[in-house]
Amino acid sequence: MISVLGLWTGVLVHGAAPVWVIDLDDVIEASSARYLSDSLEEASTSDVPLVVLRIDTPGGWMDSTRDIVKDILASPVPVAAYVSPEGASATSAGTYIVYASHVAAMAPATNIGSATPVRGDGEAMEPNMERKVVNDAVAQMRGYAELRGRNIDWAEKTVREATNLTASEALEQNVIDVMAMDINGLLAEVDGMTLATKRGLVTLATEGSEYEVITNAWFEHSALKTLLDALGDSLWWVIGIVLVIGEVVLPGTFLIWFAFAAFGVGLVGLVFDMSGVIQVVVFSLLSFASLSLGYLMRKRRGDPEAPAFADRTQAYMGKIYTVVDAIENGKGKIRVGDSVWLAEGEDCPVGGSVKVVESRGNVLMIEIVPPDESVPT
Repeated sequence: MISVLGLWTGVLVHGAAPVWVIDLDDVIEASSARYLSDSLEEASTSDVPLVVLRIDTPGGWMDSTRDIVKDILASPVPVAAYVSPEGASATSAGTYIVYASHVAAMAPATNIGSATPVRGDGEAMEPNMERKVVNDAVAQMRGYAELRGRNIDWAEKTVREATNLTASEALEQNVIDVMAMDINGLLAEVDGMTLATKRGLVTLATEGSEYEVITNAWFEHSALKTLLDALGDSLWWVIGIVLVIGEVVLPGTFLIWFAFAAFGVGLVGLVFDMSGVIQVVVFSLLSFASLSLGYLMRKRRGDPEAPAFADRTQAYMGKIYTVVDAIENGKGKIRVGDSVWLAEGEDCPVGGSVKVVESRGNVLMIEIVPPDESVPT
């Protein structure tokens, strides 16, 4: 659901529920579809008389566009697609959304069109596949045009030939219903229109109505949230495994404690259904708890090798440790307490003793210790 209901603007009119304005001003993707779906669902239970989609998009993914169109067609609340502000465009995916909406509107100096499907990577489609995709898109657009009583021929033309229209041309050719300078102008223009919705016929009484701009916390419709929701709890198990591998490759970096936190989120997710935001919050809390526990464990057993997270390598200086991965060509690994560290220095076989003389980031610089001094610390 919408986490932030946004900013209130306009003037109160007779205590009526306000019109909602929702911005679609980026690439249309899965998060956009989720954002709109949640908004329309909330609007249907809030007595909202009209939802205005303020559109300025270069296009987007076909699957997400279809999801948005399905939500518009199923909405009991009328939806007005409004290409705005001046200079905006409803290109490609935006054209489908405008055509499917109950009301189609544009501000002056805007444009609509270029609805030909293309591959996401910009490469040309195989001819047979292109023909199938284009014909499918044409059928979609013609269907929306028939449903809303708009220009069917241009609907097909913009898919097959990627044609575009200005706002005035679109109004003249019955591609849109109204042209308005701003939201207040739009509400005045659509006042009195009778629209067919899933709730039945609805007559708009919007002139002079108040409106709210519905905003959403960035995370709620971000790519990160889309990834979290798509992969679900399994994502945290993958993150945990990657962090464990990172600890092995870069020992001593404390990645293992973050791995425990990731596994913890995965376990919690098996019991509770968590949103993407809650998952991130739980991971943050578990990470802090895990790091704190690790520090306290070291401190409790009196490990002198970890005086603090930031400067613990200084405690290793001058101490002797055992080689666990032969140092060959100047590189290998040594055991320091309960962890394994990358080491560089003179070649030394497994089991040999070396002394730490310097640290460079996560790499300990060593020198071989004579047999009579080989007592690992």
